[in-house]
Amino acid sequence: MLRSTEGSSAANFAQTPTCAISGLSRSARVAGPIRSRYRRVVATFLERGTGRSHPLPARCVVGRAPACDLVLTEKTVSGQHAVVQWTGTEWEVRDLGSRNGTYVDDMKLTAGEARPLGLGVRLRFGRAGPDWALSDASGPALMAIHVESGETRQAEGGYLALPDPQQADLCVYQSTQGAWIVEQAGEPSPLEDRAVLATDDGARWRIHLPTALAGTQQDTAGIVLVAGLRLRFFVTRDEEHVELVALAGERRLDLQARAHHYPLLVLARQRLTDRAAGVPEGEEGWLRQDELTRMLRMDDNHLNICIHRARTQLGKLGVHDAAALVERRSGSRQLRLGARDVDVTTP
Repeated sequence: MLRSTEGSSAANFAQTPTCAISGLSRSARVAGPIRSRYRRVVATFLERGTGRSHPLPARCVVGRAPACDLVLTEKTVSGQHAVVQWTGTEWEVRDLGSRNGTYVDDMKLTAGEARPLGLGVRLRFGRAGPDWALSDASGPALMAIHVESGETRQAEGGYLALPDPQQADLCVYQSTQGAWIVEQAGEPSPLEDRAVLATDDGARWRIHLPTALAGTQQDTAGIVLVAGLRLRFFVTRDEEHVELVALAGERRLDLQARAHHYPLLVLARQRLTDRAAGVPEGEEGWLRQDELTRMLRMDDNHLNICIHRARTQLGKLGVHDAAALVERRSGSRQLRLGARDVDVTTP
């Protein structure tokens, strides 16, 4: 559902003052850094005694080989010793034919044998190895592991930015159709589990997709999705100041005034214009990126930064599929606002 209380949405849509998108507006300057209000729940493997922790991807190969997801240095550990993996309902460990065995609460697994892992269950790779255990038995989350250093990056709001949220050369997320996507320079491409991607600095990251989330996302109780949001824009007549509030049922997400809200406002107005013209919902709101950048008087890179910041802000406020805030059509350079329920108010 879309509404507008502006005098003339078509006229406002065509006029975009430079001050609103310069990134230096008064409203943007007073806004502080975006901080997460929600703790990310991630399955974690903990080495008892040292406190060393390791976020668990959906399938974690453990061993001494550098290609393993969790690399151990003990000489009693085989190159590929065992695998800890998510079954869809619980975590389990499977021995991969290791020389010195895998032990679950002091019980040795036979080669190929699997055992479930719950909180408090002790796990050792080799009889004399240190104890490992789950410190959080939640399902897997979208993450990336640096191929050389083992450093991890975790998604927030289903949105993963690499090499980090401040410098997003690559963005990984799940589309509303359930496909996994990597976006680079604004162009989306399909992505497979455990693919290795390189960022602009040459660093290589192995992507781990949460297999439990495969398929189309469902709007279940307690989960906030973009499709269920009502976006309310409050715009001054000179368009110097754009505030945004997202409503999800009785929840109110105050996105405050940010420079990156202006491209969202322009896309929202395109939704309004197309709806008023009777455009079918599937075709409603789409704009070519070169047309949008011309209207905003910014280049592709600046637009992509604005989109990244808007998605990141929404993810930090607990929206499960924050990347859906802006949808892109692969190969067409078309994009649109993902939320359909939009309200634009100008005093």
